[in-house]
Amino acid sequence: MKKGITLKDIARKLNMSVSTVSKSLNNDSTISAITRERVKELADKWNYIANESARHFKLNKSFTIGLIIPDLQDHFFVKAINGIEKIAEAENYNIILTQSHENTCKEESIVNMMIRNRVDGLIAAVTKNTIDMTLFEKFRTVGIPVIHIVREPGNDHFSYVSVNNEEGAFKATNFLIRKGHKRVAYIMGPKTMPISLARFEGYQKALHKNRIPLDEVLIKEVDFSEKETEKAMIALMQLKSPPTAIFTFKNDITLDAIAFLKKKYPDRLNVIDFTDFGNLPLFKYLDHKPVASVEEDFYEVGRQAAVLLFEAINDKSDSDLTIKNIKIPCRLIVNR
Repeated sequence: MKKGITLKDIARKLNMSVSTVSKSLNNDSTISAITRERVKELADKWNYIANESARHFKLNKSFTIGLIIPDLQDHFFVKAINGIEKIAEAENYNIILTQSHENTCKEESIVNMMIRNRVDGLIAAVTKNTIDMTLFEKFRTVGIPVIHIVREPGNDHFSYVSVNNEEGAFKATNFLIRKGHKRVAYIMGPKTMPISLARFEGYQKALHKNRIPLDEVLIKEVDFSEKETEKAMIALMQLKSPPTAIFTFKNDITLDAIAFLKKKYPDRLNVIDFTDFGNLPLFKYLDHKPVASVEEDFYEVGRQAAVLLFEAINDKSDSDLTIKNIKIPCRLIVNR
């Protein structure tokens, strides 16, 4: 296969030094306009493409950041990607986008790949099963900054940007209580996830504010699968005093719960009110939907995470970076 045109080829043809050709292509003012024009004209004619890897090697940078998310099918993570991309483009950086598919083994493989390829920084949303953060400590040992997003890390050694989960859960639960509900259940995500516990705190605070005692039988933990949601709903519906309202960890759980009621308890479909995290645009087209949803600004989560990451990448000091935790406010949207 024929090799691409190099700076040496252009320099040889024009009888110039490689340095002069390189400076001409980079609009160096020390090179005359005529010389720059000659070099660019030949470079265009020969379809010369600069070897960025050589420049990166010289600067000891890859000009690439890594991004790990659980699942691209979750459109909320896509919003975060858009926010990250906005900042990365302004910094002239590329993004290596990967998915863990909620698999810790896959996550470990991705992390090792990112380190081998020496990304300049990493933004990661850990899997729902990630408890031990030792894996991400590897980046610190090689001097690669890491910012976690959406799902808060399990220790305080990492900076993260998330939404204010406790605040959002409080608003969602309090809304149901203000509607007159006294039996409000909570279908939560895995207790191993700090984000799940934060939302549980918000749920409890709403109950406490309204002087409603916490009833443990109304708390159900699921792994986000339809099967687990159905099991949770069966348990709730079979209670002697079932809930009249349910706050769920996220909209996927709500939709599975509503589908379950349609099949097994259609008489309760219009009796039980739902609130959740994740205000889906499609809700406006559904006959049965949550009465209100917590809207999360994932674009801003991604944008601010990228800002933090590039602050760390561009920091020239030898001191340890300050750990920063940012929580983006949520707002409750009433679905009409």
